[in-house]
Amino acid sequence: MPSRNRGAGEYMAEPPITQHAGAQNAGAAVASRRIVYGERLRRLMLRPEATSIAAVVILYVVFTILSPDLFPTKLTYISVMAIAAELGIVSIGVTLLMIGGHFDLSVGAVLGLTSYVTVVLMRDYGMPPIVAGPAAVAVGAVLGAINGALVVKFRIHSFVVTLGTMLIWRGVLIALTGGFPKTVNIPPTFKAVMSGPLLDGFRMSMLWFFVIGALGTFLLSRTRIGNWIQARGQNEQAARNLGVPVDRVTIILFMLTSALAAVAGVIQVARFSSVDALRGEGMELQAVAVTVIGGTLLSGGYGSVIGTVLGSITFGMIQVGLVLAGAPGHFFRTLTGFIVVAAVILNTSVARRMARSKPLGGFRRGSADADAAITAIIGGAGGSKGDAANPDELAGRVGVSQEQGR
Repeated sequence: MPSRNRGAGEYMAEPPITQHAGAQNAGAAVASRRIVYGERLRRLMLRPEATSIAAVVILYVVFTILSPDLFPTKLTYISVMAIAAELGIVSIGVTLLMIGGHFDLSVGAVLGLTSYVTVVLMRDYGMPPIVAGPAAVAVGAVLGAINGALVVKFRIHSFVVTLGTMLIWRGVLIALTGGFPKTVNIPPTFKAVMSGPLLDGFRMSMLWFFVIGALGTFLLSRTRIGNWIQARGQNEQAARNLGVPVDRVTIILFMLTSALAAVAGVIQVARFSSVDALRGEGMELQAVAVTVIGGTLLSGGYGSVIGTVLGSITFGMIQVGLVLAGAPGHFFRTLTGFIVVAAVILNTSVARRMARSKPLGGFRRGSADADAAITAIIGGAGGSKGDAANPDELAGRVGVSQEQGR
């Protein structure tokens, strides 16, 4: 409505309130989207899987460009998953152990020795595979318990302990096999269940890999022992003070790691129907490389089983992609080493920078206040135009002082 200007004695039109409110609403919506998307991206970058996701995407694009007719095919995917599955099962155990703050360099030798146990039980003692397989896994768990007991009892670093047991188990395997392969007739049913065709050319080992990965993720993120594992890896003494049974968790982790190596050994027996003195040699370092590519820190307390699954796929992509691209054989180790170093650099530097950033204008990372602010912003942006806050009000709702953020 027009109003009288008392000073001039004239009528003047009031400012267009509707247009001003619409501009405020639009500005509030844009600001809220930027804040919410920025915080989501920041939290994604803090996830341990971020490095492995980037590695998978980059390698897929590179190898597709280098071998456009060979790499992006079903046969390539089958080959990648065949490599990733068996190595990934071993790496999942190594991941849980490294998150708990320990190393295990004996997993390759455990894989070879338990493969030999499987072959001997089936060939020399006539045990059915349904008995020989679990028995070999139990032997692997016992070997892991020995590692854990030595670490806990004598307070020796796990790197040294498992380096010694790696040499012991490998020497025992060479002595038992005499340096020659040992073969066994595998029943078709056992071969089909453990390593036979699954779907459209993919192997059953891939299914075992994904199932174990899902169970490992659940164990780490949804159970009490998962919390204990992460607490022990971050600060052992603090975990003890909080009542965490650190020694028991350590032994369980070593048993689980060796048991998963034994599972991979049983799968390889079903696949190749044999075992040799060098079975699993070098797999311990490959498992560590896959774990690091997956985002697990060498210092412990931080990591992800999902990242290890993606790291295993990355490892398989490197091996298959280089062959298809016609690269020399030594390029495999060179590129793998480069990716491992790059992953360590990214995992440490990016995590530090993102942790020092100011989430939501000062809220603590992952705090309840930050989540409440995001919810309030989304609710405000999704409401009616008349209820939306202007940019100044939005900044007041989201931003807090540096003292509160700290």
